[in-house]
Amino acid sequence: MTPARAALLASATVLPGLAALHAAPVISTFGPLRNTALPRLAGQGRPDHVALTFDDGPDHLSTPRFLRLLEARGIHATFFLLGSMLLRSRGPAKEMAAAGHELAVHGWHHRPLLLRGPRATWDDIARARDAAADVTGRPPARSSGLRTG
Repeated sequence: MTPARAALLASATVLPGLAALHAAPVISTFGPLRNTALPRLAGQGRPDHVALTFDDGPDHLSTPRFLRLLEARGIHATFFLLGSMLLRSRGPAKEMAAAGHELAVHGWHHRPLLLRGPRATWDDIARARDAAADVTGRPPARSSGLRTG
């Protein structure tokens, strides 16, 4: 077998696998598939546990109100931050971290990453992850698939 033919055969098996890996997060948008493949994401986790999440902030108007309500009730939540919002609302982001809430990121603008290439996806999430660490003084716990340390 020629090297060119071997490379072509290898790419024919590797590329579909890479495409499937890149598209894997989409599984969470299809209810029956999500319920079977990711039961914890489908809300089928521990019956004595509730996960409270807030998405696409922080917002300088609403986030401080949520933080006050959570503090008054002794509740911690997970805040999925957007890098673009984070830079506009640094104060609330610092308050989240100081209060002990879990911080995570959705990306810089929360665009449909499936439609972007792997490198652009990585860069978008990494940019938001780095901004969260810079603003709050600690890396986020989760970064939409990126390892955070």
